[in-house]
Amino acid sequence: MEKAILRRVQMEQLDILREIHRVCAENDIPYFLDSGTLIGAIRHKGFIPWDDDIDIGMLREDYDRFSEIAPEALGEDFYWQTWKRDPGYALPFGKVRKRNTVCIEEKSGNVSECGFYVDVFPYDNAPSDGAAQQKLFGKCLFWQRCLLMKHGYKPWMSNGKVRIKARIGYIPYQTVSAFCSHDKMVEKFERYVYEIPKSDAVYENVGSHYSHIYRREWLSEVKEGLFEGEMFYIPVNTHERLREEYGDYMQLPPEDKRENRHSLLRIVFSNGEEFQNV
Repeated sequence: MEKAILRRVQMEQLDILREIHRVCAENDIPYFLDSGTLIGAIRHKGFIPWDDDIDIGMLREDYDRFSEIAPEALGEDFYWQTWKRDPGYALPFGKVRKRNTVCIEEKSGNVSECGFYVDVFPYDNAPSDGAAQQKLFGKCLFWQRCLLMKHGYKPWMSNGKVRIKARIGYIPYQTVSAFCSHDKMVEKFERYVYEIPKSDAVYENVGSHYSHIYRREWLSEVKEGLFEGEMFYIPVNTHERLREEYGDYMQLPPEDKRENRHSLLRIVFSNGEEFQNV
């Protein structure tokens, strides 16, 4: 993606982050910049220069509170998208979308709202036993993949090419999804998530077979941190959270690894300007 276009994408996302921050600050809901966005805040005081998205996290109880109030609390230019609000949405985390924009990715499914977005990831209670953790992740991943197939997502696509092995691997999930409703699959996924009692360990629910385990105390308190010249929330124990997942997160990756993660087929900015295959 050209740098000028990437920067405009980042600014659309930053506008969404400002709105999320407003709603959370007004309603006393903790959130925190997450993953690459958090690295960007610490290492670059803003976006990682080649990053093309914004991620934030919330402990599950805060995520549920946000999910409850967001439809009414967000400004009219924004939309809270979850698999309970959008019957074509298949992901186990929410997105705050910006209306009157378009952001269609190579792997996108059949969603009713497809504007620029900020991902909002819930951090769920994790079992204390490693084997139990992997069993939980495996169950969740099964229904996550079935939901993806239900709604036309294409996780086997990569830069315009089909990864044949991945495509074949999704056939069993596609078969199951044909005989199970959206609501039933969501119910099964969430039953596994909510049946785990509150614990000192949490994991980021992205529908993955493997997830890093974090100490709840690392994420329970937030403070202000600088991002693109503005103050947003970061975990008080940011160092511990990042070190667990990335190791030496202050070290820049090799130049050939500094790339956008999302293949964008079509984008339309707030001013109506459109680009394709960026």
